[in-house]
Amino acid sequence: MRAVILIFCFVLAPHLFGQFWIQKSSFGGPGRHRATGCATSHRGYMGLGHVNGTGQDISYKDWWEYDPASDTWTQKADFPVSTHGAISFVVDNCPIVGGGSALSTQFYKFDPAVNTWAPIANCILANPGDSQGFAINNRGYVYQGNQLAKYNPNTNSWSMCATAPMTFGQWTCAFAIEGSGFIKGGNQLWEYKPLHDQWYQRATFPGVSTGGSSAFAIQQHGYVTSGYVGGLSVVTDQVWSFHPATNSWKQEIEFPGSSRRFPVAFAIHDRGYIGTGTNGINFNDFWQFNPTDNSIGLAENRIDVKVYPNPVVDEIHIERLGLPFEQLELTIFDVNGKLLLKEDLLYFQQNIDVTALKTGTYILKIGNAKQILHQEKILKQ
Repeated sequence: MRAVILIFCFVLAPHLFGQFWIQKSSFGGPGRHRATGCATSHRGYMGLGHVNGTGQDISYKDWWEYDPASDTWTQKADFPVSTHGAISFVVDNCPIVGGGSALSTQFYKFDPAVNTWAPIANCILANPGDSQGFAINNRGYVYQGNQLAKYNPNTNSWSMCATAPMTFGQWTCAFAIEGSGFIKGGNQLWEYKPLHDQWYQRATFPGVSTGGSSAFAIQQHGYVTSGYVGGLSVVTDQVWSFHPATNSWKQEIEFPGSSRRFPVAFAIHDRGYIGTGTNGINFNDFWQFNPTDNSIGLAENRIDVKVYPNPVVDEIHIERLGLPFEQLELTIFDVNGKLLLKEDLLYFQQNIDVTALKTGTYILKIGNAKQILHQEKILKQ
């Protein structure tokens, strides 16, 4: 019987089980939330924000550059004022930052080549803040309530766009895909098309986050991560991707770091990045999201599987429901992508011994020779 089983064994291609989330070098400054960040073509930038957990409100003005090639942070020239909840976008491959707690209409341009900040024209919105700006075709966009303003770096001027059909509150998030900007407010998603200066309502956000999320866009998909649920005290690790071509959302593998609200997110070279934020503790950790090996486009091939209990102590139970039999393989990785456990799944119900794993967070994946069919985060106690 053992010989027969070996005949049907196969080896899964290693790249199919590549890590979705990988922890990178921690942000160079202290932990914080309501910070600000954005990315140019080759670098990420993050800074500002505040801590107020002890009742004392401390805002920051430090500004840091992240190099994904070397996974290193370098401190740059301080922002002109200490502030939190500021808005950022990138035009002419330079970060533009402004608004927030300490500024009303003032925005500044950071020039990476000479490491300096310089004021640009004041925004025509009164007090923008606590939202994500975005850029389309080298024009920056900032919103407040139901108003959207566009910045033109060629003329150093702002102009008003069409009024949005809904009022976007504080702590919303946004992303841009090709010629459109997308803003998530609560469970609503709206698309703005600059070419026609028009707004379009898109599919309702199905996740639990009601605010305090952050977003980025890679490979023609938008991703919404983390946030709070109803009130500030409950936070989530959910990650959802939006697919404009099909006007649909899909839940991705959960963020493996601590659940949080008010993180910073941006994308560089088809990789998403998220860092800082708070759940009562202010974080300075930093994570990379790799969509290359995830399940985008494979939803129709997912298997109906139960993995329990989770959290797990010593043994995890795998149950496949209502499927023709197919031998699969289960793998468990740590959050840095190191393979720790591999088991053939030979039955519809099977127990996997995980006593050798230390207490912590792991990524469990199930797949066949062609693709990943199921993945989720598990907690080992």
